[in-house]
Amino acid sequence: MNHLAASIALVRHPVHLEQQWLSYWNAGRYYYDFVTAERLEGESYRYCLDRELAWVLRVRQGKDYLISSQARLHLELDSDSELTETFAVVEFYVVDLFGESVRTSVKDNQQLRWLSGDEVLAGQTFDGSPLNPNLVKLLQKADVIARYPR
Repeated sequence: MNHLAASIALVRHPVHLEQQWLSYWNAGRYYYDFVTAERLEGESYRYCLDRELAWVLRVRQGKDYLISSQARLHLELDSDSELTETFAVVEFYVVDLFGESVRTSVKDNQQLRWLSGDEVLAGQTFDGSPLNPNLVKLLQKADVIARYPR
């Protein structure tokens, strides 16, 4: 049986906190996604996400963001689940941007976009751009993102 171990970043908006989440445009797959990191042998779930956040968002590790010390949720899905064909373990970590320079950098990066909980859970932005369908299914199953009225 195949096994997947991954972490997903729940990057909160600095002002709107859990009402908006940071996504990036995956140009190879033509959808928005959250930063996700596959855990390598010997890595913790948190560390692999730390590595991937710095790379995908082009921010400085240990300076531009804070990752929660504990996962918001540890989710195990077996191969009988409709969400995966392999055994999967996924952890969700809350991430906060730290400092004005990184907030400006994120704001100026055209590949990054803040999405509401409604957009994320619906699987598309208000202007019709898609989100990673597997991410949407995981987030719906995990129930770690709330819907808020506009």
